[in-house]
Amino acid sequence: MANELKKTGGEVARTDSEDTRETGPFYRPATDIIEKGDKVTVVIDMPGVAPENVDVSVENRSLTVRGTIDTPAPEGYRRVYAEYAPGTFERAFSLPETIDADKIDATLRDGVLTLSLSKSEAAKPKQIEVKAA
Repeated sequence: MANELKKTGGEVARTDSEDTRETGPFYRPATDIIEKGDKVTVVIDMPGVAPENVDVSVENRSLTVRGTIDTPAPEGYRRVYAEYAPGTFERAFSLPETIDADKIDATLRDGVLTLSLSKSEAAKPKQIEVKAA
């Protein structure tokens, strides 16, 4: 199941191009996908992103996760160096038909976004009762 979630994003990367000067760089955050029973869990690193700056959406079986980071220097300080400059984290995944897109839960804690995806009822194993003839 977890192998069916196809990554459409790349490895962890940062882009610095002419197009990102005003919006900041785009980050491809590290992601783990694990499966247990009828749940698939997607864990995405998004350090510095506040819950109100995270957008999780599903359209045409494509799951897109986007989070923006705006880390101004503390008052009275000047930023000298930063690994994570203000910018956007983004990943996209193709959802298999076995995932119920209406039952996705998202939680952000300590810079880690956790998505809990439930399998659809049709995808869950069913026990067939055997009757005596």
